[in-house]
Amino acid sequence: MVLIQFRFWLGTLAVSLACSSMGAGLDSLKKKTEEKAAENQPEPSKVQSAASRSDVATSSFGSGTFPSQNTGHGNGFMGDFWSWMVAGPFAYRSDDPSASMTPEKGDWAAAAYGGLMWPKHRSGQQALAFVRADLNWQYVDRDNDAVDARIELGYKVLGFQARTTTYANSSADLSQRVNQFYGLLRYGLQYRDLFPGVIELAFGLGVATQRGDVSNDSSPALTFPVKYFPADWLGFEFRPAWYEADHAGIVYNIGDYDLSASLGPRFVQLRAGYRWLWYNSIGRFNDGPYIGVSLSY
Repeated sequence: MVLIQFRFWLGTLAVSLACSSMGAGLDSLKKKTEEKAAENQPEPSKVQSAASRSDVATSSFGSGTFPSQNTGHGNGFMGDFWSWMVAGPFAYRSDDPSASMTPEKGDWAAAAYGGLMWPKHRSGQQALAFVRADLNWQYVDRDNDAVDARIELGYKVLGFQARTTTYANSSADLSQRVNQFYGLLRYGLQYRDLFPGVIELAFGLGVATQRGDVSNDSSPALTFPVKYFPADWLGFEFRPAWYEADHAGIVYNIGDYDLSASLGPRFVQLRAGYRWLWYNSIGRFNDGPYIGVSLSY
């Protein structure tokens, strides 16, 4: 088992390192934004067209919260779904008999919204964690890397997330820190007839700040984390976020995308992933694979 896990992480890292050869670090970002500023010579005002926000404005993810078996029912699947989404926060019971991620067949709350169910959170699970902390190291290229730390606090549907990432370029002596803070609405979905495990969706609004040699700015921020845990020991996550920053007098819309997989028992998991920043009109920067560890409770 240990050998299989080692080969999994080694293979993931090797593929990610190969993909990262196309990446660009802080020095490329600084050069590109300065060239763009010289070409455009715009007024340094934060004017943004509706089209430039379309990737955020049109984003759509499911939502809901966790029901217990004794709450009301809808009419058909959509009725069940809307009942689960709207009534769940007021009907949740911490002693729900469907209180395990992998329960015995008889433990399921079969009456819960036509199969939409909430498994009670168990200590150490990543899904809907009360407390979770991540620490990651990212490789961009031989001169650029990043250290990323994230903490999430939550209870049932409400949560808070803080994330700080420090990018560094050793050859040009550049550094840039990106801080993100979000208030979250966290929703969960378990539907044993369609898929194993738990899906967690969240919607977050907050602020992102930039401090360093490339930009010093702040803006509103939006995030839609999507997580899938087919088992206690295995997880997959996609964490997109959107914000903006002024670089050399031009305001860019930035898409911050983070895709990862985790492996490990409850409480402690190893993580491997790939993260990239997409700047509208100039492309992808600070992209590369990362490895890290997560602590969950």
